[in-house]
This record gives sequence, C-alpha cells and structure tokens, in this order.
Amino acid sequence: MPSDRVADSGAIARLARSPYRPGVSGPGTGTLSRPTAGRVTPSRIARIAPGSRDDRTPPPRRVTFDGKRPPRVRPAAVASALQLIDFVCVLIAGMVSLALQSAIPWPLPFLPGATAALVLALMMRGLTGASQDVTRQRLAALLGDSVVHVLVAFGFALIAAIAVFQPAPAERAPLVAWLLGWAAIAMAEIAVVRGGLAALQSRWQRAGRLKQLVAVYGTGDLAERLVERLGACSDIEMVGVFDDRAGRSIIGDGLRALPHGTTADLVEMSRLMEIDRIVVALPHSAEQRLLEILRKLHKMPVEISLAPDMVGFRVPTKDHAAFGGLPLIDVYGKPLTFGQNLVKSAFDRAAALAAIVTLSPVLLAVAAAIKFDSRGPVLFRQNRYGFGDRVIQVFKFRTMKAEASDANGEKQTERNDPRLTRIGGFLRKWSLDELPQLFNVLRGELSLVGPRPHAVSMRVRQRRNEDIVPDYALRHHVKPGITGWAQVNGCHGPVDSEAHLQRRVAYDLDYINHWSLWFDIRIVLKTALLVLGRRAAY
Repeated sequence: MPSDRVADSGAIARLARSPYRPGVSGPGTGTLSRPTAGRVTPSRIARIAPGSRDDRTPPPRRVTFDGKRPPRVRPAAVASALQLIDFVCVLIAGMVSLALQSAIPWPLPFLPGATAALVLALMMRGLTGASQDVTRQRLAALLGDSVVHVLVAFGFALIAAIAVFQPAPAERAPLVAWLLGWAAIAMAEIAVVRGGLAALQSRWQRAGRLKQLVAVYGTGDLAERLVERLGACSDIEMVGVFDDRAGRSIIGDGLRALPHGTTADLVEMSRLMEIDRIVVALPHSAEQRLLEILRKLHKMPVEISLAPDMVGFRVPTKDHAAFGGLPLIDVYGKPLTFGQNLVKSAFDRAAALAAIVTLSPVLLAVAAAIKFDSRGPVLFRQNRYGFGDRVIQVFKFRTMKAEASDANGEKQTERNDPRLTRIGGFLRKWSLDELPQLFNVLRGELSLVGPRPHAVSMRVRQRRNEDIVPDYALRHHVKPGITGWAQVNGCHGPVDSEAHLQRRVAYDLDYINHWSLWFDIRIVLKTALLVLGRRAAY
C-alpha cells in the first residue's frame, strides 16, 4: 500500500502529492498548538463529550493506558519473520540434501555451488516482498504462497544453470536429483513452520493481540455508519471519536459509547499509545474543512484514510479487507516501511555498539576530564522531541556549568557562551559531547542518522518552529539522529534565523523522502570528515 497515495480528485489529491516536501500552502497550514492543560488522560478524554447528550446514556467508555493491554503482534513483523524463516529453511535443507548426495560424483565440481548461490540469492530477494496480511491468510493460502516461492526459485536456478554452464545429459541428472531433493526437504520444513503459525495465529486472535487500534474523526451520520461497520470487525479496536466542533450534538448511541475529544486530544493520545490508523469520516463535499483537518492530523506518524461517502458503504471491495471491505481512500502513511525500519534499526544498533566498544577509552577519558574540570555530573540530559513528537531525554557530555544547565533548551548556545566550562568549548568543537548519544541509539530512541532532535523549548526569535515552517512536524515521522543530511550540508549549531530553520527542515524532509541504507552510510562518512575538518562549533 503506497504511503502517500491520495484520492484522484479535487484539492484532496493536490494536498498529498509530496507529503514530506516543505512549503505546502493553503488554508489550515498552521499546526495545532500544544494543549495547555497538560497531558491527556483517560478520564479527561472521557469527560470531553461534545454537545448535549441524554443523561440516561451510559458515560463514554474509558481508554486504559495502564500497560495491561496484551502486547500486539505486527502483521508486517510476522511477514518479514516468515520470509526470513523460509530462507533459513531453504539453507538448512540445502545442507542436508548436499550431505545426502555427497556419494554422487559431480562431473562439474563448481556446478552445485553456483546453482546453490543462485537459489539462495532468489530466496533472499523475496525478503523484500513480504505480504502485510499473512496473519489473516488461511493455512492453505500460506502454504500455497510458500510452495510457489520455493518452486520459482529452484526452477529459475535450474534453468539458469543449464543455460549458462550447458552440462551434458549425464551431468544434469545429479543436478536435477539434488535440486528436487533440496526443494522437497525445504517445502516440508516450511509446511511445519506454517502449521505452527496457524496455531499461533489462533492464540493471538483469542488474546486480542492482532487487533488494530483505530480512531475515527467526525461525529456525523457518516461517522455513525463507519463505527457501526468497524464495530463488526473482530480485529479492530476503536480508541475514540474526535471532532473539533465541541458544540455538535451527537445522536447515535454507537458514537456516544466511545471516548470523545478534539484534534488536540487525538494528537496527545497518539503520544500515549500507538494508534495504527485514523479514519476521517467527513463528507467529501466539505472540502475546505477536510483539508484543514488532514493537515492537522498529518503531524502524527500514522496511516490516515478517508471513509467512503454513503454510496461506498454499499460497494464493498477486497481492498482493506480488515476494515469490513470498505473502499478506504489512503491519504497519508508512514514514510518508511516495516522492513526499511528494521534494516535501519539493525544498522543503527550494530554500528552504535561497535562505536561504543571502539571509543570506550575516549569516553572514559572525556568523563574523567569533565569530573576534574568542574563540579557536577558527567552527563547532561536534555528534553527533546523524538519520533511521533514524543519527548525523549538525549544524553550529552556536560559542557556547561552545572548550575547553568538548561534541560529544556530555553536559551540556545552562542559564541563565547559564558556558561561553558573550560573543557566545554573543546568538546563542542570536536563534537565529543555528542558521543553519549550512542547509548540513546542502543535504547532505540535515536538513530545514527536522521533529523536532529530539537529541545522542547527551542524558539527562533520567540516564534515556535511550527509557526515558521508549517510542515515542521513531518520531521518527527522518523526517529531523530545524532547526525543528519542537514548537518553535513552546513546546518549545524544554533538555529538563529527563520531562514536557517527553513533550510534545515528542507534538508530533513529531503532525507526522509530519499532514505536508503547507503544514504545513511554516506552521511556517517561525511560527518566523520566534517568533524576531522575541525568545523567551527559552539
């Protein structure tokens, strides 16, 4: 499912042509201010019941955030795991079949090795094509997909080996026998794995671990029908109904039975729990209001869809089978797929662990120097915005006097800052103060490469970042990084002007649009050259 697909009509289609490109203009481009009443709690959401309601109606169901919810199983994670298991099964089966065929003389000694490499390469290529709906497929369908995948890999490898090496008929016989035995063993192993998955799937469904968390925006007739339709789906859990028109009267019992809130409450809720999808149930004819709501919701890294108009409820399709067959219109999505996030996370943590081990003498030396230079802790923790606009604590070596530490970034560092310690300027010049952020990477809060996280109280000439760059929140759709595309292009140090912030965000969104593992490696290498070049930093 494309993450940035939009409807092919009207302004809605124009809205998301490039969802991660700055400079989108039009009504409602300003971002919603952070709620002033603090974090949204279940009781607060429950109390926000727009409009009048019949006192005889039971109060809205409360949403629980107490950690008792069973851990959910991600279909994308299961799909990727199955593809990896398929590869391992084929690899083990190849070793077993080769051992069974060891007594057979091979006229061409290199032929089995070359053929096996091609089979494994084809199986590895399949790792990128994992289905996202394997948890909803029947056992027969799963087995059928696996058999086709294996047979295609082995068949293509056999045809290629014969075409390239052109073995004689006497030389083909052991090759064909070996490949047939290998394929048979591999499919038997995969069948056992698929049977185990079917048993696990039944347990997950009974435990509610396959449910998707869905929020509905809208309180009209369309929303009422949507909630009624989704309520019949066993693998969907409704977290609430939201609408900015607090004075709107809610008539349907299905809507009143759910927690209610505004767009700001929904944004805050997304920081407390991981919502899978937001379905906007507003009439498509209300174009201006629809555009404004979509821009407000787009700051959250979740799938956002439009519910069909009334006629769509009578035309079920195979698309979005998990949503009762409704033809949802996908507007926004996550910029990176599960597989891309998995590869990026594996690279980040492996590289961070290697860097910590390699640089451990430097880390210890810097810690000792800070301790001897001034009173106070070695590490400084600053509150910054991370993935999904959530607040994280970023580790740094302390470069300022302990009494002048600024945990929220109220004041940006400036040249010849009197708050710096004697060793602080040296640490900042060589970026040594950033090294403890490698531990943030191990904890999964940061990536090696990504948009640099900004302090929660950072302002540019007393203006909020969201007021200067309407698409600022899109940079929080991926994990922030120790370094980034903006930094290696000269956007480092304090953000002292609106133009500087706009340029930095433009680089950040360009990085998100064009992410690849090689792109990350390039930025890491450029960062190393930049630091060795002794750039000016303060």
